[in-house]
Amino acid sequence: MATSKPSNRLDNLIAGGAAGLLESFTTYPTEYVKTRQQLASKSASSISPVKVLIDTLRRPNGFAALYRGAGAFCSANAAKSGVRFFAFDSMKIVLVRNTKDGKSTATANLVSGLVAGVAESVLVVTPGETLKTKLIDDADRQGGARFRGSFDAIRQVLASEGPSGLYKGVVPVTLKQSSNAMVRFTTYGFFSDALERVLPLGSLGCKPVLAGASAGVVTVYATMPFDTIKTRLQSLSSVKGAQGTLGCCAQIIRHEGFLALWRGATPRLVRLTVSGAISFSVYENMKRLLVDLRGVGESISVPDKAYTA
Repeated sequence: MATSKPSNRLDNLIAGGAAGLLESFTTYPTEYVKTRQQLASKSASSISPVKVLIDTLRRPNGFAALYRGAGAFCSANAAKSGVRFFAFDSMKIVLVRNTKDGKSTATANLVSGLVAGVAESVLVVTPGETLKTKLIDDADRQGGARFRGSFDAIRQVLASEGPSGLYKGVVPVTLKQSSNAMVRFTTYGFFSDALERVLPLGSLGCKPVLAGASAGVVTVYATMPFDTIKTRLQSLSSVKGAQGTLGCCAQIIRHEGFLALWRGATPRLVRLTVSGAISFSVYENMKRLLVDLRGVGESISVPDKAYTA
């Protein structure tokens, strides 16, 4: 199947940024609940996402408390999504160019996902995640919150810890984002191909939603330990605990049990399932819109074929 108008790499960047901003703002309350679960040092069974949600809504600022740290997170996520899709598509173009039939493969998806994960982690995700975690942790600080917002948090972190303070947890973040991108893009390609074979021709418009949501489920459980470790390393109290990825992992297992590494999986599952459906759908439709606005008339594959294995 083909369309008469191609997309370019700038389209990938813009469409990816739009997808990231929309899905992160829509699903941020689940990110907040997940982070609060991960910061709590109780047994995993005693901290339910429902309890965290109710306790948060009981606060004086109510629903607004669920968006504490959202500015840093959503801004970083928009940039992250743009970098991710740009890096993924750029790498994939290089890999596909060297194949005999010019078609994508599962290996191309895997390698492109790895490159995209490393790029987004180093350039955007680690500073954004650090600020988000510190802002959420700061809300429960005894004596009242220290940070007045994202910019104040950046100023104070830089003043007290230097630039390295924004890069705490860079190793688990990079591991999480790399595995996240590899698993998500590869499983998206798998589910996308499978759905294209079984869905009626007229209902293929829902393919990105179903494939993106399914890819989100697989991604959560495959990468959850990295997410929990980076949250602990980025918290305000991290300087008091074990330093380093392996030390933090060992400390969690020793004091809280192996399953504590999957704490917060439920709200993250909700977030990634919904965000997967939103981000891939917005990305593909935004690319089509940008191509139509440019009015270019050359033949090329439909944009969503960039994600099929």
